[in-house]
Amino acid sequence: MDIEYTKYRNIDGTFYRPSINVTFKYKSQRFPYEAAIVDTGSDYVMLPLDIAEALGTEPDLDRVTELCCACGGTFKSYISRYPIEIIIDHKGFRPKSWQTHVQFVDAKVTALLGHRGFLNRFDATFSGKNHLMTLVEKK
Repeated sequence: MDIEYTKYRNIDGTFYRPSINVTFKYKSQRFPYEAAIVDTGSDYVMLPLDIAEALGTEPDLDRVTELCCACGGTFKSYISRYPIEIIIDHKGFRPKSWQTHVQFVDAKVTALLGHRGFLNRFDATFSGKNHLMTLVEKK
């Protein structure tokens, strides 16, 4: 599945991010998310706590994981008490979905699709020059 990077602009210019539109689902509640970043530097799928609230699920507050941030600091995350369904419905491809535990963080962050729960399911190739990401489901 070939996916074009998401283009965004700020004061420093134009940038491109390897991201994908996904839907997070728990029971009958769905939360569509535009441009979740596919992040090879992230160990987990990480979502802000407000998505847990919107889905009607809850983090396991007794299972705290301290994670390192790219900025050099650390922050706390909480595994989902129950698996969350991740759905990819990309134009031109059959929809793919699976359930996985995610990490919720108490911050207004962009959803990150890391190794456990996302990249462990796909072989990913990134072409920065062409602003293109290819995801091939692992067999």
